[in-house]
Amino acid sequence: MQGNATGMKKKCARSHTDDYLYGNLLCASEKLSHLPPGIVSELNKAFRGEVLLAALLTFCVPCLVSAQETDTAQTDDSNALKALKMGLELITSSGGDSIVNESAIAQSEPYEGKIIRHIYTRHIELEQSIYDTSRRARKIVADVADALHGTTRRGIIRNHLFMRSGDPVNPYLLADNERYLRDLDFIVDSRIIVSPIRGIKDSVDVTVITRDVFSLGGRMGGSFPSAPELSIYDANFLGRGQRLEVVNLLDSDRRPRFGYAFIYRKSSILGTFTDAELAYSQINTGLSHGNETEFSYYLRLDRPLVSPYSNMAGGLEISRNWSVNVYRKPDSLFLDYGYTIYDAWLGYNFAIKGDPQDRGRQFFAVRFFDGYYTNRPDQRTYRDVSTYNNSSGYLGEFTFYRQNYYRTRYLFGFGRTEDVPYGMNASIAAGYVRQVRIDRPYVALRGSKTIANTKGNIYGFGLEAGSFIRSGKFEDAVVTVSSSYHTRAANVGGGSRIRGLFNVGYTGLLNQTTSLPLEITENEILGFSADSLFGTRKAFFRVEATVYTPWQLFGFHFAPFAGANSAWLNCTVCEGHNLLVPGVIAGFRTRNENLIFGTMEIRLSYMPETRMTSSQFSFSLYWLKIP
Repeated sequence: MQGNATGMKKKCARSHTDDYLYGNLLCASEKLSHLPPGIVSELNKAFRGEVLLAALLTFCVPCLVSAQETDTAQTDDSNALKALKMGLELITSSGGDSIVNESAIAQSEPYEGKIIRHIYTRHIELEQSIYDTSRRARKIVADVADALHGTTRRGIIRNHLFMRSGDPVNPYLLADNERYLRDLDFIVDSRIIVSPIRGIKDSVDVTVITRDVFSLGGRMGGSFPSAPELSIYDANFLGRGQRLEVVNLLDSDRRPRFGYAFIYRKSSILGTFTDAELAYSQINTGLSHGNETEFSYYLRLDRPLVSPYSNMAGGLEISRNWSVNVYRKPDSLFLDYGYTIYDAWLGYNFAIKGDPQDRGRQFFAVRFFDGYYTNRPDQRTYRDVSTYNNSSGYLGEFTFYRQNYYRTRYLFGFGRTEDVPYGMNASIAAGYVRQVRIDRPYVALRGSKTIANTKGNIYGFGLEAGSFIRSGKFEDAVVTVSSSYHTRAANVGGGSRIRGLFNVGYTGLLNQTTSLPLEITENEILGFSADSLFGTRKAFFRVEATVYTPWQLFGFHFAPFAGANSAWLNCTVCEGHNLLVPGVIAGFRTRNENLIFGTMEIRLSYMPETRMTSSQFSFSLYWLKIP
């Protein structure tokens, strides 16, 4: 079996356009929830000595904010209790739910412009099921869970709020805040309820209702039985919004056989919405560039654009990576290298004032990066490969976007509330990049449109194009077009729901100079693996149906799926220069929404023999990187 758990080599979750337009330098930031991937990137690794001191300082941050733990004096408990009951009904679901997309501002919109008097925080206990208000966990299970789990402290919830007492009600801002809370890995769901105050017409009370997940978790991955990997973590250590994680790898072919990684993450330090992460790894848990096993230290600071009403966003990453010959390769084959990366970006969001209903925004960001190799591979074959050469540059990007959200269920989750973005964005980026001792300007255009209707259907369209320019000619130019369609989650009887997915895409690489060629990967056809099949154009198609069943075992819900996919490559080394690979997949996904564990997928894949590839059958277990 295979897995993509933490110990697998982590490449940036990016499109093929990113790979070739940015030359392994611009891994797009997925944390700017209101912007497309682009200038703001998932940055790259950390430095040595300073990381220990920074870890101590960051770990002590919770001690400095204990004074914020006192909740606002509650002068009207009945309002808060009514809001809690309403929020509980909204958070939980039942077998008879009709799955449609609902407006995220419906509850608070009648109170727009009224002044917030008090902000209450309420917590739904772990023993309460999010699937049905009438169901509760067994007392012994709830008692054990409460003893092991650190309930999120009120001060931590307040550190993640966008509004304060005295602010006017902005329904869109409250909806953004709900979504932001739900995106935290230690919160499974949230609702923000606005309540009128008897006898006071111009003011309201706001109740923030959250439901924790059981924060202790683990994850298995790697290859069984030769190289299993186990991750153990607490995503909400001491209830203070901080994550401690230890990853262990036992590989019989490795020397030493045991490898590990330590990761510490703090969410919204001092209420600034800035997340910090410190780590040391021996098993490629960082974002690594090379093909060897890399050890690394890294520090990351990330301040995402949490709402269209936020002004600033930015990030910083400092890393130190080096390859280690843990698999005892001959010197002629082992790539001995080390590099240091400094990466920083800063962005400003315009047009945040004015009509709250106008969600149109302009965002401008700049980025500087410098990847410097302290030593490079001795093999001549790799001397001119962009991956093993110094890279530096600066970029700027201007984006116009307009985005709102619907709330739905059964898209990626198993009954919890999910936020579906809809709207559009368009951006232009330009800069100057030095790669493989070549200095070139770079330009790119992006555009996307998402449509989500109240019936539950979701449509997505995207177009990206970019190129380096040298001597008046375009080099390493890439064009990508994609489209997706999620059907509504239709009730099919017996408490089951079915949702379909259709996805199609095309990528072309023009005038290749320093960029790596295109190849078919798992992004195009699931379970496929092949070496040395390269081209300049590729396309894919995928269709899949997932059935969300009422079946459950120990709180784990199950969703079987089946589908077919196909990928085409204009293969430069194949006979006829065309390679078509069809495939079929089947399996099931399972998840307990009350636990911190992600969605587990067990998948069977089959690809028949082609002129250039043998038939392939794979059985895989994956921990999916989905919300």
